Amino acid sequence: MADDGRPVGVRVPQQARSRETLAKLLAATEELLTETGADAVTMSAVATRAEVSVGSVYRRFENKDLLLRAVKDRMLARLGDRLTARLQAPTPGLGAVIEAYTTEIVDWMTQSGRLLPEIFGVRSKPVPDDRAEGLAALRRLLVEAAAPHRGEIRLHDADAALAFVGRTITASAMHRALSVETAPDGMTWKRWCHRTVHMAVAYLTIDQPPDPDSP
Repeated sequence: MADDGRPVGVRVPQQARSRETLAKLLAATEELLTETGADAVTMSAVATRAEVSVGSVYRRFENKDLLLRAVKDRMLARLGDRLTARLQAPTPGLGAVIEAYTTEIVDWMTQSGRLLPEIFGVRSKPVPDDRAEGLAALRRLLVEAAAPHRGEIRLHDADAALAFVGRTITASAMHRALSVETAPDGMTWKRWCHRTVHMAVAYLTIDQPPDPDSP
């Protein structure tokens, strides 16, 4: 990791033209991932699709793994923008906040289509990255949106409980999106959202015994 927090081997463009080229490269990569899958994507193919030289790709990314990481980061940034807009709307209670968060997560995943498993699934090679921090930022959006309804939460540490709910919803939705075709559960996404929201709200609002490792 570089001193400014960016991954080593990724060169951040400073000029507008360079930023436009970067956007073209990422868009081209997304298109190829959707059409052919991650295994078939090459730096040369990305350059051809983006109508730039192969050297332009390597000037920004030292290897394919770093290019795929940039696509992941852009996808998570889009989700963050969508969640921010969705959660800024006034809500009548805690349940509505949880429902808005869950629905937006699911909408983003279903709209990502084949791109989602290629980037976040087992077919993409694991690389050291800060995706965990990106997901943590999504959970912080939930904690902030639920702040006006904190009085409904019966657990002692409301922020920790909300962060747990956000992590569980996101991970569960991701797992379902990646596995529902091979291991169908007989539910629509609408029903899954309804049941997940109900379970999360029940956890937050019903008296719970202390955690086993609580002091």
